[in-house]
Amino acid sequence: MAQTTRTFIAIPLPDTIGDRLTRLQGRLAPQAPSVRWNATPPFHVTLAFLGDVPYVDLNAICGAVTAAARTVRRFELTVTGLGAFPNLSRPRVLWAGLEGPGLEPLSRLQRAVIAALDEVGCVPDDDRFSPHVTLGRIKPGRGSAQPDNLAAVVARHQTWSAGAFTVGEVVAFSSTVTPEGPAYAPLARAPLASARTQGDDLTQ
Repeated sequence: MAQTTRTFIAIPLPDTIGDRLTRLQGRLAPQAPSVRWNATPPFHVTLAFLGDVPYVDLNAICGAVTAAARTVRRFELTVTGLGAFPNLSRPRVLWAGLEGPGLEPLSRLQRAVIAALDEVGCVPDDDRFSPHVTLGRIKPGRGSAQPDNLAAVVARHQTWSAGAFTVGEVVAFSSTVTPEGPAYAPLARAPLASARTQGDDLTQ
């Protein structure tokens, strides 16, 4: 059987933003005991989850991600507000939102990554994209918090913000399950184009 590694493509958040998200988790924990908080660094915006990928395919995937990243110039996003998937009536994931003019290039970047992965025969089963940063997950029956309580927590933090950051790279990560939770390791770092980058293939 071919050896595989659980793989995803994401934008890592800088440590300054991650520290603010960690402090937010600490403040929210007493108000939302049903949430199992994400404590694995770095916080990130997932562009594509590939699942278990054979080692022999990793070079092609990393090359595809590098090529996709070069087609989009650096942009800025702001981490702000809270929400839940699929909704606050049946919450399963608690997330921090993203805003700013960078949402449009973020969407283009995600589409470019998916298209590049398609070219090397590695398309995720689900390529839908809802920009967010996962803070924690809620299991059915976990803890004592009810959806109405979580809805109130979310409502109180609609104007909360961790601040803005510049997206400068995309990273292919491997994820290994450990007794303490998942451990992430970068497989390849793919820089976005700078404002000085020239080339006919650069997305405007």
